[in-house]
Amino acid sequence: MRNELFDQAVSDILKHDPTYPRAAYELLPVALDYTVRQCYKKRPKGEETQHVTGQQLSIGFRDYMLETYGPFAWDILQTYNIHRTNDIGQLVYNLIKVGAFGKTEKDSIDDFDNVYDFWTTFHEPFDPKDSRK
Repeated sequence: MRNELFDQAVSDILKHDPTYPRAAYELLPVALDYTVRQCYKKRPKGEETQHVTGQQLSIGFRDYMLETYGPFAWDILQTYNIHRTNDIGQLVYNLIKVGAFGKTEKDSIDDFDNVYDFWTTFHEPFDPKDSRK
């Protein structure tokens, strides 16, 4: 089931900033949910917070994309104009601006700066060995 409020938030963003397609934004709630589940599997009893940092979300996004799309992750991300972890941050902060995502005082868009290299992460593992010279 689609979330109408999220859809409206993305529509509002796209009116002012068409840098990333709707599909790029639609990856984020799923990747965020994946990240929260991974980060809080072993959370101490009674700990309610499910906040993740920009770095944790970047890593969770990576793991989600690789687990879900495997060798196609690179092509999907390129199609969606997501070329580096900074792009993930820009998507997140666009959603924060329209109230679709939240943040704490400690969070910064800089938390997404160069968390990992996209080529190394999404392309190289699937290159035939002959082309990795």
